[in-house]
Parts: sequence; C-alpha cells; structure tokens
Amino acid sequence: MRITCLISLLLLLGLSKSLAGGSANISVAAGYMVDRGSKWTLAEAVQKQFSPFVEKQKVNLGYNRNDAAWCYFKFKNKDASQEARVWLCFDNYHIDSLSIFEGQGMKLMGDRTTGRSPFMSSLAYELRLKPGEERTLWARLKKQTSFFDFSFRLDSAAQLEAQSSKKMTLVAFFIGIAFLLLMINGILLLMTRKRLYAYYICYSLLTVCYVVVTMNFAKHLLFPNLLHLSEVRIFSGALWYIALSYFLCCFLELKEHQFFKYRLINALCGVNLFLVVLSATFLYIYPDFDFRYFFISGYIVFMLAIVVLFWSALTHLRIERDQAIYALLAFAPQLAWGGCLILRTFEIIPYSLGDDWMVFASLYEVFLFGAVLSRNYIEVFLKNTELMREVILEKENSLRTINHVQLRERRNIANIIHDNVGSKIAHIIHLFDMKNAKLAKQNIRELASDIRDISHKILPKALDEGALVSSLRSQIAILNAGLDDAEIEFFCYDFPERIEQKWVYDMYLIALEAISNAFKHGQASLVTIEFYGYADSYHFQFTDDGRGFDMQRTGMGFGLDNMEKRVGYYQGHFEISSVVGQGTVIQIVIPA
Repeated sequence: MRITCLISLLLLLGLSKSLAGGSANISVAAGYMVDRGSKWTLAEAVQKQFSPFVEKQKVNLGYNRNDAAWCYFKFKNKDASQEARVWLCFDNYHIDSLSIFEGQGMKLMGDRTTGRSPFMSSLAYELRLKPGEERTLWARLKKQTSFFDFSFRLDSAAQLEAQSSKKMTLVAFFIGIAFLLLMINGILLLMTRKRLYAYYICYSLLTVCYVVVTMNFAKHLLFPNLLHLSEVRIFSGALWYIALSYFLCCFLELKEHQFFKYRLINALCGVNLFLVVLSATFLYIYPDFDFRYFFISGYIVFMLAIVVLFWSALTHLRIERDQAIYALLAFAPQLAWGGCLILRTFEIIPYSLGDDWMVFASLYEVFLFGAVLSRNYIEVFLKNTELMREVILEKENSLRTINHVQLRERRNIANIIHDNVGSKIAHIIHLFDMKNAKLAKQNIRELASDIRDISHKILPKALDEGALVSSLRSQIAILNAGLDDAEIEFFCYDFPERIEQKWVYDMYLIALEAISNAFKHGQASLVTIEFYGYADSYHFQFTDDGRGFDMQRTGMGFGLDNMEKRVGYYQGHFEISSVVGQGTVIQIVIPA
C-alpha cells in the first residue's frame, strides 16, 4: 500500500511541475471579447471593444451554449538581429474549434475539427518573427455546449515536446499497467465468477476510455478525425463514475452492512444514468438544446454520490478496516477534485484542481484496486491451499485410523479363532486319534455352533436386511447372559425394525463399542441404550452410570474418535458429555 501511494504521489507531483515557458525576446499584447451566439465574422470582430488579456490569465465564460471568444495578439520581436521562433499555446485542448487568422490564411484545430495540434500538451500555433518584426493575429475559440474557460501562453518547441513526451509517457505507462491488471482480473473473473471482478473490469475500461479522451490521447494519437470527442469525454466520464460507484458498493459490501447507503447510492447512480441517456437523446435530436440544467444536476448528483461513498468508507472502518482504508486512500483525491469542481462551477472558489488531477487520481484508483484484488485473491488462494493441505492430512489421519480399526478387529477375530476354534479343533483331532468318534461328533456340533456365534458377534447376517434393532437386541441378550453384576437395557421409540441405510453396520459396531467402553473403562453397572425415530432424523443415546471422566483434561480416546468419524461420514451429529462420578452420555443424530 505504501509503495502504491508513494508512486502515485511522485507522478502527481511530477505532472504538476511545468517547465518555464515563453521567450524573453518576444513581447505580446492581447485582448479578448465574447461573441454570444457566434454571430461575428472576422471583419466584424476587429471592430469590437476587447478586454485586456495577459499570458496565463484564465478566462472563464461559465456555462456556454454556442458562444465563441475572439482574441487578438500583437507580437513584437525585440531582437533586431535575430529571428525569433515561438508557439502560441492554448491550454484547454478540448476546445471544439480554434481558428487562427493571420493575413489571408487560417489554421483550424480542435475536438470538432479534423485538424490537430502538433503537441499533445496544448493547442499550439507556430510563430516566426524576423528581427524587429511586429505582427498581429486573431483567434476564434468556440465551445458548443459546455462550461468554457481558456488561457494562453508562449512556449518553445523544446518545452512543448518535453511536456507532451512527459504526459504521453506517463499516460501510456499507466494505461499499460491498467490493461495488465485488467488481464489479471479477467482471469480471476473466469476462475471465481465473482461479481466484484466484473465491476472492476467495467469500471477500469471506462476509466481508460475517459483518460485517453481527457488527456488528448484520442485526438492526438488514435482518432484525429473523430468529431465527437467532447461528447465521448462527458458521457464516458459519467458512466465511468457510475461503474466506480457500483464497484465500491460491492468492494465495501454495502448491501450486507450498510443497506440504506447502498440504496441511496443506487438511486443517485440511477439519476445520473437517466441524465446521461436523456442528454444524449436530446443532443442527437436537438443539437442546439440548452443543457445547462442537465450539467448542473449531474454535478450535484455526482458530488452527493462522492460524499455518500466517502461516508460509507468511513463507516466501514468499524467493519473491515483494511478494505475501508484502501477505499479511502483511493477515493480521497476524487473527493477533493469533485468538491473543487462543483465549487468552481458555481464560482464559489476561483480555481479547480484541473483535469490532470482527476485523470491521475482515476488511474491511481485502477492501479490500487487492481493490485488489491489480485493480492486478495492470492491470499485466498494460499489459504485454500493450506486448507487443502489440512484436508489431505485429515484424510491421511482417517486412513490411519481405519487401518488401526481394521487391525484391531482382525486381532480380535484372530484371538477368538485361536482361543475357541483352534483349541476345539485340536481337541477333536485328539478324540479321533483316541477313536472316540461319538464325542468327536459332539464337539464338532459344538464347534459349528461356536462359529455361528462368532460370525454373529462380528457382524450379524440380519444386518444385510437392515434389521439393526433385532440384531442388536440379540447381541445384548447374549452379553447380558454373561454379566453378573451389570445389565444392558435397550429401548426403542418409533424406531423402525428395518432400515435400508448403509449406516446400520456402523451403528451396530458403535453400539457394541459404547457398551464395551462403559464396562471396560467406566466400570458401569447399568448401560441404557435408546433409539428414537423421527420423520427427518434418527436419534441414538447411550447412557451409563460409570465413573465418567473430565472432558477438559482427558480428550476422546481412539474408540470415541472413531465413532465421531463414522457418524460424520453420514453428515450426522456426535456429542458426548461426561462428569467424573456421574457417568457418560453419548448422543448421535443421523439425518433420515
């Protein structure tokens, strides 16, 4: 952020510097006169009374409709031995037409003409004065429908070339940066489909359009024969600001956090858009229409929108500090420029900050917001990468847990087979060796019964048909038969006898795990299991009166952690509560 601000400040300061102009060997006397309605010819104008006009004096005609300003200039080369060359420059290069009359010839340039100045920095006309020569020339400046001001100065060709090159380089550099950021954010738009990037692209394109027209880029380099650059400048500037307002609304998330201001900004942008469309329509149908009130209304709405946006950014400091600071840093130059423009338009203050300030402030905004959006995406990308790494790590842990469970189950099966099946098979073989077939057959029948019991304990066949309740009730009966001072109670409330869900296998194993934990770790004497059936979910509760444990100091063990993972796989909810000396309660909810 600091680097961005420093670069912009240096460029603005560099732009504000001006090379010393004029020529010490040439004197000039000048005057001007306003031609209301542009009625005079040159022959009529020379007969009028002119007001004094000095170099670099700003003449402001205010709002003007089809008026013209006539100027005369009397030059004298004070050097009696050397020719003098100088350029007469008019700083307002958005004059519709500038006609220079000298002798019988006329030079025409301006936005509504095909003629253009040799220099981008100003409308300029070359003078060559012989030693001691005096010469008079006349100029007619016209602005059809707009606020109109102008001034003149004398500069050398070297100074004008330096100023033009400086401005051209700076604008080309920033436009290049803007298009680079546009390309980056265009890629981000395709990747994320977020509206914020679309607003930024629209606003940046209009900014570039406004800049190339306002800075005389369009007339000087791109479209020298286009005769409607004044209208393009006005309308692109209005649309640019509307797009900026919508972008800032999205950037500051005003719809979510400051809905009233969001609606107010939308209303102001709607009024501005209506004025743009209406004025464009009238301009096309009635070219001589008086647009004074359209301009004044547009400026007022424009200033109100600036104030509301600035107010919104200040308020946003309490919500998202960094985003608000970026918006304020980018928007402060516009607030200053817009305020000065409005006050200057209504002649409350004598000077405004000028077009150059606004152009570079807008380019600075494009650069700042483009960098911010790109940086924000990179941060989100890095966070997502870290999250993906954590997800992968969690999956690896889950796989390790599953492997541990499988290993433990296999070990249990191996122990059962070794302790029960293996020993009985060895006994049967011994009986056959003793030729006691009768007793051997009886042991074989007992072994077959034991194998069925072992298979049922591992995973009952009835579970394949969804008989969770009957399978668990059967297993609990077997467990209760082997308990002396403890008991397992099992209750069902509106719970279906058969459930065609994959989680019945896991629920069966979870129930056996809960019973085992209650007796093995909790030393419980009573375990109560309750199943509840609801329209949208199934609830399972396991309660024991065992020793319990301190959940703050003792985390969930391997068995409980495995239960939670199994429930989570089915988007279920797992909750455990335990108090030392008061037992443990496990609650599970699985959506239907």
